[in-house]
Amino acid sequence: MTDKESARLIWRNLHTSNTVVPHWGKAAEKLRAHRLYRNAATVFATPGKSLHQARINCLVDGKSLIMPAPSIRKGFFLLPARTIPFKDISVAVTYKGLSKHGTLLKNNAFPELSVELLLTDSIAIDHEGGRIGDGRGFFDLCCALLYELGSLQQNPAVLTFVLEEQISREQLPQDTWDIKMTGAITPVKAHAFTPQLQKPQIYWDLLPQDRIKRIDPLWKIYHARIKA
Repeated sequence: MTDKESARLIWRNLHTSNTVVPHWGKAAEKLRAHRLYRNAATVFATPGKSLHQARINCLVDGKSLIMPAPSIRKGFFLLPARTIPFKDISVAVTYKGLSKHGTLLKNNAFPELSVELLLTDSIAIDHEGGRIGDGRGFFDLCCALLYELGSLQQNPAVLTFVLEEQISREQLPQDTWDIKMTGAITPVKAHAFTPQLQKPQIYWDLLPQDRIKRIDPLWKIYHARIKA
């Protein structure tokens, strides 16, 4: 077991042992007051439960929302601003309603989009922006794909929703591909970090071939690379 896997197990056990129901709605309101959120026209968000209200707020506040398909297999869906009836928004920002209310993006559509803010959840985060997620590299690969496809602005804001007790005083182990957070939003307050700037990238040598084949936009990029 690697240091990161051990840390993930410890923090996951700490998190699951917490019987207090998190007030993620309060965290969503903290985000809503954040300058980075107010200035963003297009937001990328992962489908975690902690971000549900934040995703709703994005559409209510007139922002376009990009979400990944399950396991990123089909790629990404766009929920355009001001196109979804209010009564449908709560379902639209979940996997259940994403394909019905969203538009599946083709690779050539990404350069027309400009993602200014990325949101995800975490098991733990440190004060240098180092994050531990679920271990699948899901968020990091999403960021790398959005960058490769031409949607990410230079140095976008990258925020995670966590509880105060999920913020580690010690530096967390990180992998080469890990995307560091520029801040964390808790139900109590917003935290700002100043991580070393990094360019998201796809580490082809570290991705199993079967995973590349399972993710449609990744497979198309790979095919274009080997033909070039």
